[in-house]
Amino acid sequence: MARLCTLKDWLEAFERKQQDDLRFFREVLSRGEVISGLSRELRRRLRERQAYSSFFKRLSWHHLSAEELSWCEKKMEEILRREDELRRLLDRLLSWLEQTP
Repeated sequence: MARLCTLKDWLEAFERKQQDDLRFFREVLSRGEVISGLSRELRRRLRERQAYSSFFKRLSWHHLSAEELSWCEKKMEEILRREDELRRLLDRLLSWLEQTP
């Protein structure tokens, strides 16, 4: 029987997605050259992030115990820190792409 995705499941899955995006953006920036299909890959990653965001909006916090809520709040703080780092990397990437002939 299938089980429902919980907030904890979503937080853990989104954390893995963030780690993958961080690795990808760092790798692209470290190469110093535009890779084939970069635009398509960026669009794919942005669509995935939109799907995660859309799904998150439907999750409920109301059934969580105090312990679970505390864990989720800490995980959300970590996620927000990584989102800031991702935004900085993406800004650098876009700036770099604007300067690339």
